[in-house]
Amino acid sequence: MSANVIRLPRPRSQRPGPEGLGFYVRVGRNDHIELLHLLGTGEEGIFGFVIEAQHIDRDQELITEARRRDLDVILDPKIQQMGFPGAHTEGLAALPWGLDRRHNITDFDGSEGQRRAAQIVEEALAHDFTQILGPTHLLNSPNDPWLRRDIAMMNWTAERIAGSGKGLDLIYSLAVPMTLLRNTAELRAVIAVLADAPCAAIWLKVENFGDDATGEKVAAYIDACRDLHERGLPLIGDHIGGLPGLGALAFGAVGGIAHGVTMQQNFRASGWRRPRVTGGFGPSWRIYIPQIDLLLKPRIARELFAASPKIKAVCGCRDTHCCPHGTSDMLDHPARHAIYQRAREIERLSVVPQSIRAGHYLDQSVRRVSDDVARIAAFPIGDAELTKGLQDKQREMSRFRQMIAHLVESGNAASVAVAPPRRQARKGG
Repeated sequence: MSANVIRLPRPRSQRPGPEGLGFYVRVGRNDHIELLHLLGTGEEGIFGFVIEAQHIDRDQELITEARRRDLDVILDPKIQQMGFPGAHTEGLAALPWGLDRRHNITDFDGSEGQRRAAQIVEEALAHDFTQILGPTHLLNSPNDPWLRRDIAMMNWTAERIAGSGKGLDLIYSLAVPMTLLRNTAELRAVIAVLADAPCAAIWLKVENFGDDATGEKVAAYIDACRDLHERGLPLIGDHIGGLPGLGALAFGAVGGIAHGVTMQQNFRASGWRRPRVTGGFGPSWRIYIPQIDLLLKPRIARELFAASPKIKAVCGCRDTHCCPHGTSDMLDHPARHAIYQRAREIERLSVVPQSIRAGHYLDQSVRRVSDDVARIAAFPIGDAELTKGLQDKQREMSRFRQMIAHLVESGNAASVAVAPPRRQARKGG
């Protein structure tokens, strides 16, 4: 190996410091073992883990190891889902703040709201969390009755944290539809109300936005985030991955991103609204192919690698620290591969000066993916589903590339989001 090639992960002295762009992993039901293994290999690109309240016991070993490494461990109380018929489960009902029915707005009034705030803080303290995603709800407009309830809940939660004397940070989870994000007047009205909410950071979760967003949606997202910068708090794009997530980082719209392990990389609440259907199995991990910005089902990924030695050479992981055996490791350890590669993508962006970061993203990410997708789509592939997926991706990338190029050329010297400090930096260490 050439002397000028640095194998990742690099020593901390050669990595971006606390000012680097943030990366948080949302931990799913079966992710903890692979994430523990990843930490054991020396991975330092992750800022923290988001733990779902109903899985605390299952994830306790990961929580302990993350705290030992001084990473953030963030409690998601799942309040947003608990008000919808399609998201209410026995596991959520069993939480201290759960009910045998979905929540309604009166469950957060007065003493009931204060009790739930206290229960959430007590759970976070009992399990050694460092941060809490505040008990907020999906909003439809500045006049949504949930908004003022959420502000009250944030204040009650903050009071409970202050009374505990523990170093527990509170995050405002702002969940809104894309239509509200596009409406400047309505968005600014919501932001004005948020001034009354105590929080250390804002996590933005936008319905119908994520790793499959069009270039036009990414442009709208970037523009809307500028208004949130005025609060002067770290801003994290929640449930966003892929090129759209990296683009939001590159243009300074957000200072970090959070998503799941090959899942939860976009946010759709449509399933929350429908009556819950019982039975079936949960989704399985997908295979991340960064060269073409796709997460593929394992069967489809195998078809892709088998289609041509040239395709396998282009799409196979060549990072021997990540996947020593190339495509076989990608298929056998998809969770580890996906998170490792995303951490490296964010790390590479972090070391590029902000003034040229958007152009770097266009040249090194968007154009490269666009060219590789076009090249691979030209190969004869027998699988009809894979062929259609590649053709669709090629069309999407052509439009995405044009939009990002336009954004770079416009040279909009707007504000830049505050990046989240690592936990050790907040402690002054």
